[in-house]
Amino acid sequence: MPDEADELILKMQHLEAQARAQEQARAGQASAGPLKSRAQQMAFEAGQEVAAAEAAQRIAEEKQQKARDPATPPLDAADLLVQGKAEAQDARTRLVKSRARLNFALDQMDEADRRAWDALQADARAETHGQLADDPLFNKPADGLPPGGKPPA
Repeated sequence: MPDEADELILKMQHLEAQARAQEQARAGQASAGPLKSRAQQMAFEAGQEVAAAEAAQRIAEEKQQKARDPATPPLDAADLLVQGKAEAQDARTRLVKSRARLNFALDQMDEADRRAWDALQADARAETHGQLADDPLFNKPADGLPPGGKPPA
């Protein structure tokens, strides 16, 4: 009789663990999807911003280079140099901010992948506990030996 009670207690523990693992899996899957979608959108936008800032920086550097050309009239060269330096500084600032946003978005995508992986593991745990709770012979070895595999002394 105590064996039946112990088996029922163990079965209930497995069912409880299965329910907890299923809840973890549902919560992980629910949070991973939207997070990854938002992160992918942010990464796309940040990538475009990085490309635009790099292009603006190249244009500003070309203006500075043209200002240094001896064929450029001195007044135009001075204007180009001042304008090129200001534009280059602005482009560098935009580039740093865009790269920071891109890195943040990539980190968020990693977090979403980690949550999805955790949800997958929780789902596997839930399935295992469900199998253990359903199998009446899960704690009785087939060879007649008690759990642990050693014959009684």
